[in-house]
Amino acid sequence: MINPQPTPMLASISEFFGQRVYGKQFQDLFEQMAKTITREYIQEIYNHIENYGVPPSFEEMMEKVKALTTELTMRAEWIREDYKEGRGYRSIKLTTGCKRIIKNSVNEYLRQSKTITAIRVNQRPAIPYNEAM
Repeated sequence: MINPQPTPMLASISEFFGQRVYGKQFQDLFEQMAKTITREYIQEIYNHIENYGVPPSFEEMMEKVKALTTELTMRAEWIREDYKEGRGYRSIKLTTGCKRIIKNSVNEYLRQSKTITAIRVNQRPAIPYNEAM
């Protein structure tokens, strides 16, 4: 069987699609990054409990939420700039998608931290009534 050589037009079309930049790919990449970063922040809660025996304070948790939001926003900016470099213009859909991913990541962090804290608080030994007086 003879292996046909690609025609110049076919080669240029495949080259065009091979170098094409898709916003969905960037959004998927950012979503994976956000999930990984969020898991790292959640792991910090477990590490804090392991090291100190108590969950982080509310203030510490809110500082982490702020740091998570800032980190994800910064990474979203990088993704958007890379997209703009490849396409020559910004994508409203990519921006909206990144904002949605950041919101979902922060909500997931808050949900997980609330669950972890509730479980940890319920595991504390109860003070007997006689000792409390």
